[in-house]
Amino acid sequence: MSMDDMIDLGKACGRKLSEAEAARLREVGSRLDLREDDALWPLLAAMEYQRVYYEALPKKIAAASKTIMDGMAAAAEKETTAAQARLTDSVVREAQNLASKIQYDRLVPMGLLALICLLAYGSLMLWAGFRIDTKQDLPLAAILHMPAGWLIIGLCLVAGVFCGWGAATEFAEGEKGWWRKGITAFGFVTVGVMLCVNLIYCCAWAK
Repeated sequence: MSMDDMIDLGKACGRKLSEAEAARLREVGSRLDLREDDALWPLLAAMEYQRVYYEALPKKIAAASKTIMDGMAAAAEKETTAAQARLTDSVVREAQNLASKIQYDRLVPMGLLALICLLAYGSLMLWAGFRIDTKQDLPLAAILHMPAGWLIIGLCLVAGVFCGWGAATEFAEGEKGWWRKGITAFGFVTVGVMLCVNLIYCCAWAK
């Protein structure tokens, strides 16, 4: 039986020897003075297979590790993108919900009323301080001649128009509380018109 018949790696290790592996085995066998029919040939073939296998094992491990890491990185990136998309959608929904809860039709008139009251209070303090300091009998209507007086009139008219528009819109939509805004609009417009008429009358009387 020849060495080629003895070295049957299909039986020992599951595959045939390559030419380089067979040449290496022949060289080892010649150094060990093995006969062609020596029983050590299959053992040497199995050892050669193990050597080749473990030499290639690090590359296989590296390739498998790279595949796993690439898969994990792709999954992490996909999950990060999905999480960012969910977070963006959540923020947008919360912003929309918050915006829908803000009742501008109530906040704007209240803000304008607060600003009017602040301007009126400041003008009243200036009027009182001027009277105390100069000892002059200055009428209260003189407040309207200040820049704040014109501003108060303008804010009253703007608030009246805003509330009137809101009342008209609610009336057209069939809502029940439209009359409250209508009364508020009437009050703002009435105050603004009265102050404006008073200011015009004072200016005409002064001339």
